[in-house]
Amino acid sequence: MPKDMTSVRHDRLSRVMAFLQSKVKASHDEIFSVGEYSSNRTLQNDLYYLRGTYGADIKYNSRDKLYVLESSGVFHINLKLTNNEVEALTAGLSMVSHFLPHLKKPAELLWEKLSSYIPVDVISAGSEIVKSTMVGTPIAEVDAGVFNTLLEAKHKKSAVNILYSAPEKMPKQWVLSPYDFYFRGNAWYMVSYNHRFENLAIHRLSRIISASISIEDYVLPETAGFTEDYILSAWHVIPGFEKIPVKVRITEPLAESFREIKWHPTQKIEDSPEGGIILTAEVPNLYEIARWVMSGAPHIEVIEPVELKKIVRNFAKEILYKSPK
Repeated sequence: MPKDMTSVRHDRLSRVMAFLQSKVKASHDEIFSVGEYSSNRTLQNDLYYLRGTYGADIKYNSRDKLYVLESSGVFHINLKLTNNEVEALTAGLSMVSHFLPHLKKPAELLWEKLSSYIPVDVISAGSEIVKSTMVGTPIAEVDAGVFNTLLEAKHKKSAVNILYSAPEKMPKQWVLSPYDFYFRGNAWYMVSYNHRFENLAIHRLSRIISASISIEDYVLPETAGFTEDYILSAWHVIPGFEKIPVKVRITEPLAESFREIKWHPTQKIEDSPEGGIILTAEVPNLYEIARWVMSGAPHIEVIEPVELKKIVRNFAKEILYKSPK
């Protein structure tokens, strides 16, 4: 930070940048008020400084008489941190590198800048916290360039061309309008609109070979903000609009530990007269919950629906058929 950068000016510049980022376009009077300037000369000096030292691309539109922020440039931060805050920062950056592949390199570079100012013992504490989380949660690798392109497309509401490789199938090209992303079962997934089939689609990001911005028009979701509820509907990975009531009985030794877990937003748990617990929920896909039942066998019993019982029974038959005699 330059020697002439006082904390007062630093705070003022931070306020102005935050305001420009939230507005993108702002009038002279708005910036003057946010920065609490006493003169126009000081405001212009600050804008000059933001353009030169921060690298912020701030243009003035003389026709509309508005300042336009084209890009933010870099940030200068002056912070006082406690030991716990540093531990959180250390753990957080490690998790970012692990769970968000498109931010892996920036997180590593950021840590290089920060770590030289932080005592080694404080860094070690944060690193120890995150080790077990990262080791216990392996994730499917995603190409950082693909992830960045998809995020940009969602933000700018642009359609994308992707090359997708599903298991045991030849790679296919799709045109999609990205709506949202979610992390489930050790992998990243994207909810989008498939332009060819004109319906919603789910794609696993680790299987996307390439992605580029498409010339086709972006298709907006039919209902604004539908994706959060849509994603939460999944028992595991596959979301949907259908709500199928299911009821299972869970016996010990699983019952007590399963009682502590929030498996689904619609779940309800009550004690079973026969011992253990009864779990009810409304799910869009019976095959996912059938696999979950199989993973807890023989301590999970399907009560309803009958179709779920049939699916579990067929899974069990397949296992017995494929098992060596």
